[in-house]
This record gives sequence, C-alpha cells and structure tokens, in this order.
Amino acid sequence: MEVQAVRKRTLPTLTLLCLMTGTLLAADDPFVGKWKLNLAKSNVDGEQLKIEDLGGNSYKLTSHNASSTIRADGTDQPDQFGTTTAIALIGSNAWRMVVKKDSKVAQSMTFTLSPHGTIQIKGTNSRPDGSTSDWDAELRRVGSGSGWAGTWEEVKGKGTFSHELDIEAYESEGLTFKSPDYPDVVSMMFDGKDYGAVGPDTSSNEALFSGKRVDEHSFKLTYKRNGQVMQNRTYQVSPDGKTLTITTIETQESGQTHEEVRIYDKL
Repeated sequence: MEVQAVRKRTLPTLTLLCLMTGTLLAADDPFVGKWKLNLAKSNVDGEQLKIEDLGGNSYKLTSHNASSTIRADGTDQPDQFGTTTAIALIGSNAWRMVVKKDSKVAQSMTFTLSPHGTIQIKGTNSRPDGSTSDWDAELRRVGSGSGWAGTWEEVKGKGTFSHELDIEAYESEGLTFKSPDYPDVVSMMFDGKDYGAVGPDTSSNEALFSGKRVDEHSFKLTYKRNGQVMQNRTYQVSPDGKTLTITTIETQESGQTHEEVRIYDKL
C-alpha cells in the first residue's frame, strides 16, 4: 500500500524490523539459523492506508503512524525514510509509483482505482542483488470518501514475495538479524535497552528496538521510530524448532488495533 504500507514489503528499516528474532546462547538458541517466510500460512491482510487529496495533484499518504506528502508530477521526491518516491498520474483512475534508494529502483507499483470502491495494486520489489519479486494486493475503502481520498484497508494480497531472515548469536545472550533483502543489520541484547540498526540506510538512525525474553522459545520486542512506539511484536519458535511465528500489533490511522501474523520455516 503506499510509501510505507505497501513498502512494508520492501522498506529497509520497517520490513527488517518486522522480521527480527531471538536470544539465548549460540548453539542452543532455537532462534539462530536461516528462516524463510511462508506467505501461504501467514496472515498479512488488514493493513490500512489513508489518502488525503490536498489539491494541485498533491496527496498525503499515511500508514503505520507515518505520513508522506507527494506531488503527483512524476519527479523523485525525498521522504523521511532515506528513499525517494515518484508518483505519476495515468489518467483519472491510475497511479504509477516508483520508490528509489540511492537512485536505484527498489520498488515499482501501479495503483488502479475501480468504481466499486477498491484499489488494485500490482508491484515489483527489487533486492540488492538485482533479483525481483512480484505481488498483487487489493484495498477496500473503509468509511467515507470519494475518488482516491479515504481510508483503505488491504483485503487480499498474493505474489512471489518471500523474505529470508538470517539470525546469528551476538555477544553472550544477544542476537544479530540480517536479511539478503536489505542492507541494514540489527544486533541487540534482550535487556530492555534500545538498540539501533547499522547500515547504509540513513533512516535506520531513527529506528530503535528493545526486547525482553519471555522464555526459551519466545520473546517480546518493541519497535520505535522518532521516539514513538510503532509496533509491539511477539516472536515464538515451535517446540520442534522448525517454525517461527512473529505476531505484530500496531495501532492504525483509524485508531483500531491491527494484528499481523507471519510464519517462517527454518531452512
């Protein structure tokens, strides 16, 4: 969905955060290893995007408690996430959105507005290694609004998108989280203190993580941005060590609480 909601699938810091895990001692830590997202078993619908028409082909897009104002003139415009976003209008019922990082295309999307109160999105994500993955999503209007303006909720998503997560031991009881999809790395202890991401994404400096262990197979993590809590997550590994479940709770633009569940299989 948008500069952040849809980019949740690609946004360097936010997506890395959504896909983090664990603690314990190295070899015995059930979180350590390589994991791959099982999209078929996951529940990632229900995200919301608010679009405000500011006039003059300018739009304010809000999701995950963050907003970006973009003029739909096809030019690359910097945003708060260290990327640029360009929106080009294709007639009265379609947008072409391109997100770039360091002048390279990270994601491209086509939004199509239907007269039935839905938006169809077709997107392509680009990894740092040059490979790509395609995905589709459908948004439904929630509440009042006309044209593009209103609050939209994702009701259906599918595609070839799959995320991999590499978790390594860090110091005595911490973990390091890496992904081939994103250049940033997070290393943290589970002592309740804030830890930041390290990497070429300058927006990582504004993202902080803190966590507390619940038991050997689960812990809770809080993600903050610019001092504001964005999400609370619970990470749990199955007793056989083969499945990782990440449950994310966040407050959306509407004020409602949204729960997302991502299931990972151990490689």
